[in-house]
Amino acid sequence: MEKSYDENLAILMSEARDLFKSANFSDSARKYLEAAKNQEATMGLAQAEDLYHEAIKNFIRASEENKEKKQYRMSAQNLYYVSYVYKKLGSGDDWIAATRAVVDDLVNAAQEYLMWNEYDRGIILVSTACFFLFSIEDYQGAEELYNKYIEQIQDDPGFTRAQQILFAAGHAIKAVKDSDTNSLLNAQQLVGGHLKPGLSQIMGELFFTSIDDAMETVVKTFRSKVKLPRIVPELKISRDLVFGESTELVLAIENEGEGDAYNLVFKLNVPDGVEILEGSKEIIIDSLPAKHTTEQKLVIQGTQTKAEAKHELSANVTFYDQLQTKQTMMIGPYELIFREKSIIKEYEIELAELAAKGLELKNALNSIEIIPEKAINLIMGFLENIIKDSEQMLSREEFETAQTNIKSIEQIHEIVREITGKEFLKLVLEGRDKVIEDRIHLALENSKTELDKEKAQLAEDHLLEVDNLKQSFEDEKARIQATAKVQSETEQKELVEQLEEQHKKELDDLTVEMNKEKETALEEQNEKLTEDRKQALQDQETLLRDEFQKLLAEQQGKRRR
Repeated sequence: MEKSYDENLAILMSEARDLFKSANFSDSARKYLEAAKNQEATMGLAQAEDLYHEAIKNFIRASEENKEKKQYRMSAQNLYYVSYVYKKLGSGDDWIAATRAVVDDLVNAAQEYLMWNEYDRGIILVSTACFFLFSIEDYQGAEELYNKYIEQIQDDPGFTRAQQILFAAGHAIKAVKDSDTNSLLNAQQLVGGHLKPGLSQIMGELFFTSIDDAMETVVKTFRSKVKLPRIVPELKISRDLVFGESTELVLAIENEGEGDAYNLVFKLNVPDGVEILEGSKEIIIDSLPAKHTTEQKLVIQGTQTKAEAKHELSANVTFYDQLQTKQTMMIGPYELIFREKSIIKEYEIELAELAAKGLELKNALNSIEIIPEKAINLIMGFLENIIKDSEQMLSREEFETAQTNIKSIEQIHEIVREITGKEFLKLVLEGRDKVIEDRIHLALENSKTELDKEKAQLAEDHLLEVDNLKQSFEDEKARIQATAKVQSETEQKELVEQLEEQHKKELDDLTVEMNKEKETALEEQNEKLTEDRKQALQDQETLLRDEFQKLLAEQQGKRRR
């Protein structure tokens, strides 16, 4: 019985673990990778991510072992799987880092080959490294790597094959850098004719997918930089075509794109009944630069003689862009209508007739007194502007619009003729008289009503004025009384203040006078006391002197005895 996916997955997981235990990291990684793919097929990418990451870990361990043994090519192969898985998981930064690691190992491996003079193998790995750089759009890094090694071999005739292998990268670089179509074609040829066969000889088929992806990236980048043309052709021909008269046909070609257009071919599809007098049905232009315009002129003529003939004119256009891609487009079809007479001249005659009729109408309007001059000028100015616009439209061959304007002018003329007729004017005058009478009557009624209103308003205003005067009188009386009262109180207050001030002054004067009298009395009393004290002292002194004399006499008397 065939094993189920779950059983196969279990077997792969068991084998992967066994190989890991035995330190066979490269084979273990491949088993994990196979298991992850099986899991993705049955359960989806999200369920397989863990297994993919286990594969990455083991490929990195294997690469590290390879580097320790200087097995750089084997390391590059293991890291290639790391790059592949990261890209599958959408881990952009990790994918770029892993890709650069592959490039480093390829270059180191190439150095080993070159050191042993195995130039073809070394250059194969260098060119492959350049393509890995293309895959991450590092064209500058690829160019630096290319220039480093091309200098060593470009002048040596013995390195012809190696040169062709490395030129695959060189042409790819030039294609992107210079938007060179030939370089892109050469790169594609050299990848298929030299690089891939060389990788097969050294058992490097593992890198084929990466080289193809890188070449697709180169082409994509190249196309994004290629400037493409954008051709906008136009056939210019008059719409006023008359049998037997020659008409100039202009083929205007504009390149609105960013790139040049090459080998432009215009083939006119000329119908029967139209003859080319000057020029050719096929017009060839070698190139038309971007943002340039060219014009090609032919002269044609309608050959039929019936009243009116309709034809369709078209052109097939082909051109090539920078990538030598052929572009095809069609111009038209344009309708050509040939007539016996010029439609422009017919319309011009109609407009001239309408202008003359306009002057007649203006005179008729001026003869009617009730129509203001300003209204006449507005109407006539409006008609003149329409005629001028119509003439300009004819010069631009806008026949439909011009015809509509002519009909509008005719309608306006008809309206003006009607309003200037006797019957219409009679109705207007009658209506005007009635309107005037109605307005006079209404004015009288309005005047009477206004007069009554004014009388009533005057009486009301008179009464209101009397009341206001009474109220003003009472208010003024009250104000005067209040003012008198306030004034009386103020005067009394001022009088009291004056009396108090006067009394205070008299008291002050009296106090001063009394103080002076008191001082005088005190001075007199002091003087009297002084005199009395002097007299008392003198009396006392006399008394003492007398007593002393008496005592002295007594003493002298005693001595005599």
